[in-house]
This record gives sequence, C-alpha cells and structure tokens, in this order.
Amino acid sequence: MHTTVNLLLASHLFSVISGKELSHPALIGTLHHSIKILYCSSYVSAFEQYAQFLKSEYPGIAIESAIYHPHRLNEVLSNVVFYGKFAAMAAIIAGPATLQALGINDRQAQLYVWAHENKFLSVALLHILGGFVESQLLSTGAFEVYFDGELL
Repeated sequence: MHTTVNLLLASHLFSVISGKELSHPALIGTLHHSIKILYCSSYVSAFEQYAQFLKSEYPGIAIESAIYHPHRLNEVLSNVVFYGKFAAMAAIIAGPATLQALGINDRQAQLYVWAHENKFLSVALLHILGGFVESQLLSTGAFEVYFDGELL
C-alpha cells in the first residue's frame, strides 16, 4: 500500500516539476529552485524516499524538510493522557487503599475492583489503549510539498 501511494505521489510530484519547465535534469543546476517538504513524524521514511528520488532526478535541487507539528492543544491532551495512564496504573496496583483514601467504598467502584483483581490485564490494556490515543492525538497525517514556495 505505502509503495503504491509513494509511487503515485512521486509521479505526481515529477509531473508538476516537469510542468515547470524542468524536464531535463541538467537544467536544475543552472536554476535555483527549492523543494520544502513538511511531514508528520510518522512519515520520515516516505520523506527519505522522496528526497532520494528528487536528488537522483534533479541533482542540483535544494531540498528542505521540517516536521509538521500537531496543534498545541493536541500535544497538551496527549500529555494528559500519558500522565493519566500512569496515575491509573498506579491506582490499580495500589489497590483498595486508594479508594478508601478518596472516600469511595468497593461497592461503588466495581470496575476498579475488577481491574485490581486482574492487574496484568488491566495495566496492559491501559498501556495499549493509552498509547493509541496518544499517537492519534499527535499524528497530523501531513505530507505537504512546496516547490519554490508554492504548495503542490
């Protein structure tokens, strides 16, 4: 799947650059063009493939890259999920003393009692689901290509 998408995007990028009268690789060295690629941190390998492709086709072109950061609110929420996940794990491992300190009896928190009785499963589940939520909050899915400042 990634290879097909990468080939489609690479061919589109190649056709756009070629449409800008850069069809011959030798011309690129005499002209001062640049490509800037903003990408999500999960697309590092895709960026490396594009950079390699562009350098092989147009050896003189300047390629810049930058990570497209998520919105600040998403970063904060991801941190809240991260620390909340570990606080919940600590509370599960600590046991009923945590509930008593908060003034809650065991009958009111049946899920907590189940989680404490099944520590390994509940901690693993928290770790996996928390990590999933964190990664979804931080993933922008961005892969933007600029040619001479113009978004392609």
